[in-house]
Amino acid sequence: MVMDLKNIQWFEFIFEDIFKIYSTSSGIDKNKLNSKKGSIPYITRTDKNNAIDFFIGEQDEKYKKEINNVITIGLDTQTVFYQKHEFYTGQNIQILQNEDLNQYNANFLIPLIKKQMVKFNWGGNGATLTRLKRSKIILPSKKGKPDFLFMEQFIREKENEKLNQFKNYIYERINEVKDFKEVKSINE
Repeated sequence: MVMDLKNIQWFEFIFEDIFKIYSTSSGIDKNKLNSKKGSIPYITRTDKNNAIDFFIGEQDEKYKKEINNVITIGLDTQTVFYQKHEFYTGQNIQILQNEDLNQYNANFLIPLIKKQMVKFNWGGNGATLTRLKRSKIILPSKKGKPDFLFMEQFIREKENEKLNQFKNYIYERINEVKDFKEVKSINE
């Protein structure tokens, strides 16, 4: 089935109407981290590695881990990523949460959210939590609500298309190698 973005209803939503939006509860400055090694992502405003600066262990009680299955935003750096696992954060990270969010529909939403982030700058229209909450986004809609299922199915379909292209490419290369070996053995 080929999903078509043209035949879907689109509607403008205000961020705070579809997401619970809040600043992170931990916001641990890098120099205040304890030295415990571990597997918990430390999310910062970097635009690399899904915003993961490095992995750490459990931190002091005063710092709380953030829940998983959310989108993180570094407002001043305009970085937007999906977080599949619980994590700690550096400073100035905002979180978007919705019970219907998953890694697939998040991958549909992230480029659209990044487009909205462009309007924030370092001047008088800088990024703030209030401005983020009031921002608008146009999304696929069903019965006046964001169609998270459509977004998920669309991304799953695109992912499968890319995986099939890659698989076909690999099979073609394998067959080329087999053909080359057969020709080489005939010529020897």
